[in-house]
Amino acid sequence: MAKEKVQNLLVITFEKKKTGRPNIPWEIIKLIRRVAKENKIWGATKLHGLLLKLGHTICERTVSKYIPKPPPNTKKRISWKEFYLLHADAMIVSDTFTAYSSNFKEIFRVVFFLHLGSRQVLHFDIHTNPTTKWMRKVLKFAIRKQKQAGKKFHYFLSDNDSVFGKRFTKYLIRFGIKHKKTSFHSPWQNCYAERWIKTCRNEFLDFFIPLNQFHLEKKLEEFIHFYNHHRTHLALNKDSPIPSPVFIRPPDGSKKLVSTPVLGGLYHIYSYKKVA
Repeated sequence: MAKEKVQNLLVITFEKKKTGRPNIPWEIIKLIRRVAKENKIWGATKLHGLLLKLGHTICERTVSKYIPKPPPNTKKRISWKEFYLLHADAMIVSDTFTAYSSNFKEIFRVVFFLHLGSRQVLHFDIHTNPTTKWMRKVLKFAIRKQKQAGKKFHYFLSDNDSVFGKRFTKYLIRFGIKHKKTSFHSPWQNCYAERWIKTCRNEFLDFFIPLNQFHLEKKLEEFIHFYNHHRTHLALNKDSPIPSPVFIRPPDGSKKLVSTPVLGGLYHIYSYKKVA
């Protein structure tokens, strides 16, 4: 009995008492990280003020402890994805790709201009030996079509191809357009243009052999018209770049579904017409 009393006395005497502030609940930590992720430009002071507005009485040092540390170079805070999202409605992306004639004797270079916000292909052109002078001419048509479509155009994004060189940049400045170039060997920075090239190859060029440049121009124009007006996009809530009408299915069978072939039947456009 005396031994147990001695043990209890030792436990009470030497038991470590927890000191300092209480632990922050995990839910609060997750909330701090969430608002920091959703407001990347803000520091601990502004985030702390936001959390106070949300009814959480925590100190600023706690907020500072759980938010990610800012990068040393503040100019690199905004990622490429965020840059795209911020300027999508005022940006044109462009790139070139090659296509071959049926006898493989001609190599065609195709250039296109894609409005990032709407995913609409504004203009394209084809040449066997593209130059900066030719690119400037093509750009004029793209700007004209951009104005007709009512699209803003303040940024032009391209890779480091020679046709997008210094003279082309100076030409853009005359129109009040800023030329942004990707880093060398970084095609992912122009991902939307690269994705359109993949779409064009997978959904058009893989099923088509151009006989000559005129043949390629006509068929590519037909595909781009279909792409802009009828092909649905997940990023556009399954609408087309130029919004297409949504038909109401006739309940009484008074109308029938009619299909119109595109590109020789590779695709079809659908509509309802009254039954005769």
